[in-house]
Amino acid sequence: MRKFIIAFLVLFLVSILINTTLAYGTNDRQNKKHLSTKIFRKSNVIESLKKLKLYLLGYNNISFELIHNTTSFDFLDAKSIFSNEIYKTKLLTTILQWLGTPYKMGGSTKKGIDCSNFVAQIFRQTFGINFPANAETQSRLFNPINELKELSFGDLIFFTGRNKKSMRIGHVGIYLGNGVFAHSSTGKGVIITHISEGYYSERFRFGGRLSSDILNIVLK
Repeated sequence: MRKFIIAFLVLFLVSILINTTLAYGTNDRQNKKHLSTKIFRKSNVIESLKKLKLYLLGYNNISFELIHNTTSFDFLDAKSIFSNEIYKTKLLTTILQWLGTPYKMGGSTKKGIDCSNFVAQIFRQTFGINFPANAETQSRLFNPINELKELSFGDLIFFTGRNKKSMRIGHVGIYLGNGVFAHSSTGKGVIITHISEGYYSERFRFGGRLSSDILNIVLK
């Protein structure tokens, strides 16, 4: 009986040791994965800010504080919504606050967000409007701007998906000027990309300008 009890205790202690070791190994792997993800996101943010500084020299010293008390649509008679510097600054500031957010299909929070929800959230936070969260639906709101050189700050920029020969809209971003746009990419999450990167230049279809007419439609 005594031998049985000793053997049982030994097996019990060995079992605890094995479980502790496995748990430690799992936690260690999870910690390393979390650290790796954090470093990956930070590098994407740094890369995006470098592109902003390179291509949009006027915005490298922008304040990260949101501009408040801008709920009245005093730009509705202007030729361009973003001729109003307050909204121009607020849009870019809001985009900067989302940099590094991971990609998640169907996601709409800072835990994970896809391309069309990113656009919808940015416009929601900038203008207080419920913008549709579907790239195809978003594209149908606009009269197409077919030439990249005709795009200006704040325009939406639409792409096909993986199949570059398809005419179906599968991706959307917000154009910032000089070839750069903000979007949520499947590989890097919310980043700023230059159109010269081959994948996107081959898939660009058209742009769309957020006019007062479109805002009036969305607000109804």
